[in-house]
Amino acid sequence: MKRLYSQIAVAIVCALLGFFLSYQFKLISSREEKNKQQSTYAATDILKEVESLKAERDDVKKQNEDLQAQLKKIEDEAAKSGEVDLNIKKELDNARMITGAVDVKGQGIILHIVPKNDIFSSNKESVVALTDIDLVHIVNSLFYSRAEAISINDYRITPQTGIKPSGNVLSIGSEGRVDPRQEIIVKAIGDKEVLKGGLLFADTLNMGNLGSYKREIEQSDEIIIKKSVKGLNSNYIKSVK
Repeated sequence: MKRLYSQIAVAIVCALLGFFLSYQFKLISSREEKNKQQSTYAATDILKEVESLKAERDDVKKQNEDLQAQLKKIEDEAAKSGEVDLNIKKELDNARMITGAVDVKGQGIILHIVPKNDIFSSNKESVVALTDIDLVHIVNSLFYSRAEAISINDYRITPQTGIKPSGNVLSIGSEGRVDPRQEIIVKAIGDKEVLKGGLLFADTLNMGNLGSYKREIEQSDEIIIKKSVKGLNSNYIKSVK
């Protein structure tokens, strides 16, 4: 009889343990599902916020373009009517080209920087990737060779464009992103012979990690460089009278 009671007691304990385990499993599953839903909702909210900011940015960009077009029209009409000196008008147009406010074209060079197939191999102990210092070196070399306009992957370089690392990519100002694992195209407008000579001078294209990439210089009689998507700020500088 005692043995029977013991068996019944063990059966009851096993049943209770099974019930509690099942309940705990359901509770954990419910929490995981709830967390998953919350994560999904959070990700959806973030995506919506990103899309909203992109739309706002595009709207501001369009407004800026419209204002620039209106200003250009007013200046052209004023120049035709004699209210604005033609030399002043020419200086304004030239300033816009130099500061990256308008699309520009002209002769120059295109530098193709292509990663070699083996530099990002998984069996390498360290990855020899292009850095922000390498890109700044190229930009400085081109400006030293009297480049009048420069872009990196179609992102215009202006007097206020900074180049800094950002995770696995390189940031070109606040808008551009360059992946050193992909081909990088640098365009420069100026005397194409002088620009090419500046890049080929000494070890210009072998500095830093550039030697780990394939570099090809292409000369062209007409290169188009798009305007900057961001205007220049002048909140603190003032002219000296």
